[in-house]
Amino acid sequence: MRLEEVREMIDGLDLQLKDLLMKRFDCSLEVAKAKAAAGETAIYRPEREAEIIRRLLEGVPEDRAAAYAAVVKKIMEASRMYQYGRLFEWDPDLFPGLPEGVSPAQDTKRVVFRLTRPNCPNAMSSILCMIGDHGYNMERMELTGYPEDRKQVTFELTVLGNLKDKNLRKLMFQLSMESGDFRIVRAE
Repeated sequence: MRLEEVREMIDGLDLQLKDLLMKRFDCSLEVAKAKAAAGETAIYRPEREAEIIRRLLEGVPEDRAAAYAAVVKKIMEASRMYQYGRLFEWDPDLFPGLPEGVSPAQDTKRVVFRLTRPNCPNAMSSILCMIGDHGYNMERMELTGYPEDRKQVTFELTVLGNLKDKNLRKLMFQLSMESGDFRIVRAE
């Protein structure tokens, strides 16, 4: 096959993937609606996601397994982002996490927050992806806690953004739901 022919095939597959992903987002919306109706806000279930990935990897050739798993994880991350965003839009009071004296109407250039994650592969990279996927840059990241048992790590992150931006508050809502001990240290 010539390169142009392969690219044409890829373009066709990309359109099929787009249709399938939109259907998947439709299902994610139904999950978010059901959770909202039940008063639930927890979307992230790492054990369920790990089991789904294990199941989906069955029969995938070894030379493609890591790349395929990465794509599946990214789809799951995007689905969670969408669901948390919808929950927040339906009820912004789900995230009351602003520190005393800080208002969502306040002009800021950066927000510093601290969070704890399990010490496992991709635990921190998924946080970094969330920040980027919401459209923000991180200015600084500092490891502030690493207990002797090494089961968890605590980071302080400085994200460039304005608290007036609803997307930043959606990001913080998702981070608060997917991290332990999430708190906003300050907004500058």
